[in-house]
Amino acid sequence: MTVADFMSPLPTELAALLSPGEKILWQGRPRPYVFILRGLPNIAYGVTWSVLGAYWYHGSGGISEATSAFEGVWRVVPLLSLPFILVGFSFWLYPIRLGLRARRTWYFVTNQRIFIAELDKNQTPSLRIFSPEEMAPPQIVQRFDGLCDIILTKRALDNPHLTPRLDSGFFGLENGTIPAAAINTASSKSQPPA
Repeated sequence: MTVADFMSPLPTELAALLSPGEKILWQGRPRPYVFILRGLPNIAYGVTWSVLGAYWYHGSGGISEATSAFEGVWRVVPLLSLPFILVGFSFWLYPIRLGLRARRTWYFVTNQRIFIAELDKNQTPSLRIFSPEEMAPPQIVQRFDGLCDIILTKRALDNPHLTPRLDSGFFGLENGTIPAAAINTASSKSQPPA
């Protein structure tokens, strides 16, 4: 297999980001479910906030005259539970939003730079370019599902007890050795000789 076998067709918005003479050594995209799995713990927070808001609303008797525990203008106090319910609902949606983000994310290794591009509808793509100062040698992490993560930043490698942020490497790849080799090639080209 060659590197070209792993390359997906490149959208025109991303092709326009490349400088003259910049050649793609490797490109890839994450599997969306890898991003979704990272957001699943937030559902526990969502349940907590939603239940707290619903309990508050129910305990105060709602806003009707017959059942409310409050009188006059204070009858709006039960409505203060709505932000808790809405925040809890947003925690529920967080894994879905991460999955949608993964569908818009592309990983690139070129002969001049290493970056993550995220396509946004009707906007220019947002870029996360890895600088040589922040990069460490790529560390391939084999996941339980057979996919690979490649950690690129020194910050993430210095804190192995923390889950690396999504902007600290390439996540959810089928093969880690080909992109790691391309990263090593690009890193050696971008650094001046000693």
